Amino acid sequence: MRAKQGSIAIALLILTLAGAASAFVFRVQIRDLVFKYTQEPIPKAVTPPRRPESPTVTPPRSRSEPRGGAGEAHEIPPPLLPLEFNLAVPFTPQAPHANWDQPYQDGCEEAAALMVHFFYTNRTFTPDIADDAILAAVAFEDRRFGFNKDTNAEQTATFIRELYGYKNVDVVYDITVDDVKRTIASGFPVIVPAYGRALGNPFFTPPGPEYHMLVIKGYTRDKFITNDPGTRRGADFLYPYETLLSAVHDWNGGDVQNGRKVMIVVKPN
Repeated sequence: MRAKQGSIAIALLILTLAGAASAFVFRVQIRDLVFKYTQEPIPKAVTPPRRPESPTVTPPRSRSEPRGGAGEAHEIPPPLLPLEFNLAVPFTPQAPHANWDQPYQDGCEEAAALMVHFFYTNRTFTPDIADDAILAAVAFEDRRFGFNKDTNAEQTATFIRELYGYKNVDVVYDITVDDVKRTIASGFPVIVPAYGRALGNPFFTPPGPEYHMLVIKGYTRDKFITNDPGTRRGADFLYPYETLLSAVHDWNGGDVQNGRKVMIVVKPN
């Protein structure tokens, strides 16, 4: 009798666990469908032609020049920005095979750098290609810095220069929304570090990463278009301007919330 009762209990436990697993899968599917069908439309992604001379990262300052009679002057405004813009940056999550063990758990810097590199080299990702490239970047960082986790903006720029051979990798501090938009409209995607828990991404495992890095590849009238490697749903993920810029902070020795606002701009050779 006891054996029979034990078997019944085990069967009930299995059914309960199966039901819980099914309910979880169902909730995830519903959440994915809601996200898919409520996502705002974004402008068509483009790959601008490369120019011999790249425009500056920050907008030019207005200056006074003579016009007409003596003493007259007029302001030359910076170039007008497109209302919307989107670069065709390929996407990979930082865990290409959905394995979130290390080093993938902290592989956002490597994945962000790779997405920009593949944009400039006209390459596309498969899970195997992305996985091999992330591991190669991790190995390079270990040799170069003695570690690979939580590289700050300057260190990330250094490994992009040295591993991929880019001559012009700028680290720009104290950035504004306009700085980011002008850089993107000039044809350059932007890499930013962030206090990930302030991003409010519903697909992050709560409470979200303390330190995170992602690519800003475009913008709409009120949101940035990103490739966020911290989730498999991160392609073309939209963040409101204020939400993302408020979350942007450098590593700052681990005190991320007080790190400077900074972006990494890679320019093709």
